[in-house]
Amino acid sequence: MNDLASRATGLLDRASRAIGTASPLDAGLGPLVYEALPLEPGDPRYFGHPEPFWADFSELAPRNLAFGVEPGGPLASADYWIGEATDAVRRLVAQNMGREAAAWLDCRSEEARGSGYGASSWGAAVGASFDRKGLKSAAVSYEWGPSLMDALPAHLYRTARTAMTHLPGLRPSFSTIHVDRTTGSQLLTFETTNALSLAGLEPLMRELGLGHRHAALMSVCGFVLGARFVLPPGAATITLRPARGGIEFRLDVDLDRLPDVPEPLAPLLQMQMAERPASVREWNEWLAAFTQEGHRRVGSFSVVSIVVGPDQPPRLEVHLRPAILEEEPDADDGVPAWAGPEAMVAR
Repeated sequence: MNDLASRATGLLDRASRAIGTASPLDAGLGPLVYEALPLEPGDPRYFGHPEPFWADFSELAPRNLAFGVEPGGPLASADYWIGEATDAVRRLVAQNMGREAAAWLDCRSEEARGSGYGASSWGAAVGASFDRKGLKSAAVSYEWGPSLMDALPAHLYRTARTAMTHLPGLRPSFSTIHVDRTTGSQLLTFETTNALSLAGLEPLMRELGLGHRHAALMSVCGFVLGARFVLPPGAATITLRPARGGIEFRLDVDLDRLPDVPEPLAPLLQMQMAERPASVREWNEWLAAFTQEGHRRVGSFSVVSIVVGPDQPPRLEVHLRPAILEEEPDADDGVPAWAGPEAMVAR
């Protein structure tokens, strides 16, 4: 029996009840989780990006249970990740959103699934979000190098070219095809091969119609990261998504690649949300929901994201590596099931 996978599926089921959503296990995602976690807790192969199993908090959808898996886990091949991730999301979309949505997904993912794709790092990963009615959205992310730029939708292609012109060192890294109950969208994520100055984002954001959000984005990022305004090469990604009324811009900071992340980080995140009491309440409920009995911590934050849009001021998203991936449970650790962010979160 795979004890780690059993704890992971149990964590999802428990978290769904705590948050008040449908259980991902009822949608048939349990086997994907089992397949993603073949190794013992603490194995360093669990700590790459994307991780084989993660949970997400978003201020924009705080009452949803959002998580992701890498089918096959860290031992599989890129071809296997691509095939299994595509099949899993296609099944979810067909069963929950209908045949037209599944056909749209097939069309948008055709190039990434095609021969000569050449993915070699991690291939593909699956994301899903649940609310009280069931599956809210499903997504598949594919490695997406420069050779696939021409396969992007026209608007996203033009936006990507604009970004690469205004911000040297951007390199297409992966693309996420996202389907929810009523719409579908495609996002493109760039890695930053040069050091990224937050001040240097202003010309690009202005060109994208987001210049009025630049100062606030810098303020949030600087506050959360302890007055750090320049990110090392490879420590950040930028994600662009065409949305109604303009472009959604997301800055993702890979905390594993920063040398001096403020500790503990959870209180800083909560302080950043302090003027939004509903967000603070939902944040603490989410942390409690993902705290597994017998573990000292809820886990580690591996990515912190800041999302802005034309009509959207900065909001936080947080990527959690659950403690079950990092450590064996200890029933005698002396830490209660919920002891607040300072006690339960590394970083």
